[in-house]
Amino acid sequence: MKRFLKQNFLILVLMNSGNIFNYLFQLTIGRAMTPDEFGSFNALNSSTVILAAPLGVVPLIMARFTAGFALDGMGRVRGLFSQALKVAAVAAAVIAAAGFFLAPLLKDFLHLESIVPVYIMLALVSVSLMAPIPTGMLQGLQRFMGFGLSGASNACIRFLASLVLLTGLGWGVNGAMLCGLLGILFQAGLAFLFLRDIFPVKPEPLPQGFHKEVGKYALAMVVSSVITMCLNNLDLVLVRHFCPGPEAGLYATGAILGRIAFYGPAVLMSVLFTEAATAKASGEQNDKSLWMSMGITILLGGGFALLCVVASEFMVTVLFGAQYKAAGPLLAVISSAMALLACANVLFVYSQARNEFGFMWVQGLGVALFAGLVFFRHENAMQVAQMLLACVVFILAATLAWFFLKVRRSQAAQ
Repeated sequence: MKRFLKQNFLILVLMNSGNIFNYLFQLTIGRAMTPDEFGSFNALNSSTVILAAPLGVVPLIMARFTAGFALDGMGRVRGLFSQALKVAAVAAAVIAAAGFFLAPLLKDFLHLESIVPVYIMLALVSVSLMAPIPTGMLQGLQRFMGFGLSGASNACIRFLASLVLLTGLGWGVNGAMLCGLLGILFQAGLAFLFLRDIFPVKPEPLPQGFHKEVGKYALAMVVSSVITMCLNNLDLVLVRHFCPGPEAGLYATGAILGRIAFYGPAVLMSVLFTEAATAKASGEQNDKSLWMSMGITILLGGGFALLCVVASEFMVTVLFGAQYKAAGPLLAVISSAMALLACANVLFVYSQARNEFGFMWVQGLGVALFAGLVFFRHENAMQVAQMLLACVVFILAATLAWFFLKVRRSQAAQ
């Protein structure tokens, strides 16, 4: 447990340093753009996250199988690395080609004035196919220093680029999207650097049936990750579509700040995932890491949400300026929803690492419920925020019920 806490502390410091730069980036572009432009960027950025959601499983898949292979040496780890890069290169080419023809549809849906930021988004998604491979291997090998530094570098470079491209040159939405592309390129390069010692290792063939096992696991992970990304980003897209531009900009402000309650403790999930995957591979059954992660999540996420409820308007005014003060009530509701979603995410990640995916039915029902409610009721942004909170409450309660029922059945079977 001492090692587990030490790794959590390291990741908390490094990855949340990256999160600080993420919010400095948002503050910089928020002050450099009008509320309408800010809403356009965040709607496009959230679309990027949703479209790239399947990529979020790549580092987790790499981490899970790397952790198992590393127990028998680095030969199979090197083999996994080579095959993953080849598949990612082909997938990047396919996505770039398909996205080129679909870009006009996304431009019209988000009411964007130019198609250029959509093309930049496609380049970002393509590069993002490569970056998770070395990052996931660092996580699986428990090289959390390299994992944390490479992850944090993305946000740092994006922020520094924003000072030049937005504050200095005033490139608007195009510049903000370019910042993201530069960040992911730097992250990938740094992650490869931390893995340079495995390059000379001779690749060993992967075990028989490996590809079938990966495919089955990847499919479940993709579905689960897409649903989680929708829970975290669909509200921004829907508000941009159904609500006036300035109101969408205010919602984006509340959402950007409110998501700290989710992403702050979420960085710890990389340690929990690796710990649970290693325990599963070695045949151990121990929930201590799960409940320790849950406790830290409640402390961090819940504490921030409470601060937002008490001083929401003050926080928005200080960080974004008086023009965004009206986003305060939205921040209070959204941060509460994100803190509860962070707690549910602890159960999601732990179950994913142990190849248990029954919770996806709860996730899917929750997203469908939220999308349906917003489709029929979208008079204003606050209404969307309140429906998001209600759906997250349902998801957390139902996931806890599923988890304890699963534990009870497992104990009865033994």
